[in-house]
Amino acid sequence: MPERGHRHADLLVLGRAVRRTREQRGMSADDLAGAIDVGRQRIDALESGRLDPTYALLLAVAEGLGTEPSALVTLAEQLEEANGR
Repeated sequence: MPERGHRHADLLVLGRAVRRTREQRGMSADDLAGAIDVGRQRIDALESGRLDPTYALLLAVAEGLGTEPSALVTLAEQLEEANGR
């Protein structure tokens, strides 16, 4: 698979991890956007794998979710493994 394909798949699974964590916290995308002072569109883009987040955004998202960035990455890895990749 070309590198671009891997990158897109990685962004998709990271987005799923963010969404799952947000939903487990009982937060809407609007809640998370408001908590970290970004537009709802950025949260939607991140969760759908269309946004490659900067480190600063990843830190902000994790803080807004009350977790560590490493927890989001670990969950993404677990989701990826569960999908057989």
